[in-house]
Amino acid sequence: MTSSSVEPKKKKPKERFKRLGVGFKKRLLKFSIVSLIGLCINLAALNFAEFILYHIHSSILEAGHKIWIFSFTYIDLISIATGIAAATLSNYILNKIWTFEKAKVERVITQFLKYAVVGASGAVLKYLLTTALKTAFLHVIPSDRWATVPASAVAFTVTVVWNYIWNEVWTFDVIEGVSESFEIPEGMDFSDVTIITPTFNEGENIGPLLEYLSKHLPGVHVIVADDGSTDGTREYVREFQKTNPKFHLLDREKEAVHGLTISVIDAIKQTETPYFVVMDCDFQHPPEKVAEITVKLREGFHFVVGERDEIPEWSFKRRLISWGASVIGKFSLWLHCSATCGDVMSGFFGGKTDFVKTIIENHPKGFRPQGYKILFELLKHSKRKKTTVGRVGYIFQQRAHGESKISKKHIIEFLKSAFP
Repeated sequence: MTSSSVEPKKKKPKERFKRLGVGFKKRLLKFSIVSLIGLCINLAALNFAEFILYHIHSSILEAGHKIWIFSFTYIDLISIATGIAAATLSNYILNKIWTFEKAKVERVITQFLKYAVVGASGAVLKYLLTTALKTAFLHVIPSDRWATVPASAVAFTVTVVWNYIWNEVWTFDVIEGVSESFEIPEGMDFSDVTIITPTFNEGENIGPLLEYLSKHLPGVHVIVADDGSTDGTREYVREFQKTNPKFHLLDREKEAVHGLTISVIDAIKQTETPYFVVMDCDFQHPPEKVAEITVKLREGFHFVVGERDEIPEWSFKRRLISWGASVIGKFSLWLHCSATCGDVMSGFFGGKTDFVKTIIENHPKGFRPQGYKILFELLKHSKRKKTTVGRVGYIFQQRAHGESKISKKHIIEFLKSAFP
């Protein structure tokens, strides 16, 4: 996904119909969940508006003062409109940043109007279906009240599918995240790239990573930004750099503030190559993807993000936390009119050094030093229309050794960054 005009031409609805089956089940499930959330928001907003309005104009409770329009009072109509507006807006935002997260960037007003038109057509369809089905169910269910229940359920289900299809083929234009095979060009030189890997007690992982980078990425520069390890990580890097002069240790043990974000920022400030790539040293981020990121950076992108196409063996809790953070992050970037990507929570990304240094210099107090999502923070300070973002898909692996260091403190820091 990109945040600029560096994108393929938008497909016509007819072409989208032909490839509707690609990713259909996954997006339809998300769309259905959003629709249920929207239904709850609709009812909550409707009842809340009705409660407030009746208290403000308590005199209309007297039958003689009620103003009727068809079978509704004007307060009923205002409440219904409030509920529909709240649900439409919330559904649009959730679908944009979750269901159709890989949709091409388009003017929000245009996209929202399309979404509203589809929603209106769905509302009409739901009303007609409910009325027709209710009449049919009354032949077997004599109660008007109970005949409405199955009629509404069937009508709601059909409407969700209807709305999904038209939003898929008209409102949004999804870019599928299918990674193409990539081979490192023979003799490719990496002397214009610096690998930045933040560490804290990664003694079991740092050796294999440095050996791999030295062997497979000729000419590459490496900065190990260590936050005060006590397990021999720093000692290993110091010994390794004696025979590999382009590999450096950034020892942050005595710094006043510690954290992944500030470690990466300090390393970027020391980077002298045109490009850099940030990655963990535990092999969850496949080092063989560095070459692909480098090629895209050389094509002119400001950022190239390693997006997780698959995350095998994650627990439901971890997936739920990741999903929630992703939705919050994308919503925050949308509010800030910032650049975005398909995986804003990724810790594996490359950047154009001068461009990113300028962001850091222009926002000296705009980062949460103890946070752990540096990509999100950099994107937050990047203007959407002036920033190009490329992607490289990969399969997120389990840690080779050690345990994840993500804690509740990191989650709180992220929320503070998302909504400062």
